[in-house]
Amino acid sequence: MSELPLNEEMLPAARRQHLIEWFEANHSGASQDLARMFGISVSTIRRDLDVLASEGLVKRTHGGAVAVRNRATWEPSTDVSRRTAVEEKQAIVREALRFVSPNQSLLIDTGGVVCHLLADELAKLSMPLTVITNDLYVAGALTYHENIKLHVPGGTCRPGSYSLLGAPGEAFLENIRCDIFFMSAAAVDEECVSETAIEMSQMKRTMVAAAREVILLADSARFMERALHRTVPIEQITRIITDEGLTDKSRQRFPTPVPEFVIAQM
Repeated sequence: MSELPLNEEMLPAARRQHLIEWFEANHSGASQDLARMFGISVSTIRRDLDVLASEGLVKRTHGGAVAVRNRATWEPSTDVSRRTAVEEKQAIVREALRFVSPNQSLLIDTGGVVCHLLADELAKLSMPLTVITNDLYVAGALTYHENIKLHVPGGTCRPGSYSLLGAPGEAFLENIRCDIFFMSAAAVDEECVSETAIEMSQMKRTMVAAAREVILLADSARFMERALHRTVPIEQITRIITDEGLTDKSRQRFPTPVPEFVIAQM
């Protein structure tokens, strides 16, 4: 669509239609950026986004909104993910660090920017840790740190990603027993965690089996969705760390006491 400036006098329905068209072509938008782009106030754009969210057309984040996609096969690129729900992901990582203590063995997932942010923060710590990961970004962030023993299972790099997947890595992980698996996911609902690619699901199942405790790191935009390939039942997740965008109504649909929910404050 052509990004012609909107204005406060435009009928709300017409203005929101412009926003719908914009989100059809773009994955996410911050309230301030959208207000500046369309020439309307931040308060007006927030009200419009609230209306679109109530109609299921977008999902609100702390600073704006993300487009609702069919997660069965669609996944954002790493570059897009890095610009989506940034504050939420940072808050989730801060909360995740509370569960890390000296001399632990940590298995860190691939396929999620939140795991990259976690690696960046772990690199700042001085405590001794053992880290196993099949993500090349995570491995790079934790290389040359004397306090970290780093293990990288083998595999083939998935095109357009940092993920090493396949039988060599799965065979390596079958003999691993670690303290915590920090897991990411394409989609989460009250029944299972799921992925868009079958090889990702297979690798993550092996990782879940290798860990004493599984902590899922997922921003609220990934909830109440299901991707094509079932990974593990939700009961196999020990704890879910997410942001304030997950409603109480959605959370109440999950079984108790496992998984435990931790809501990261921004």
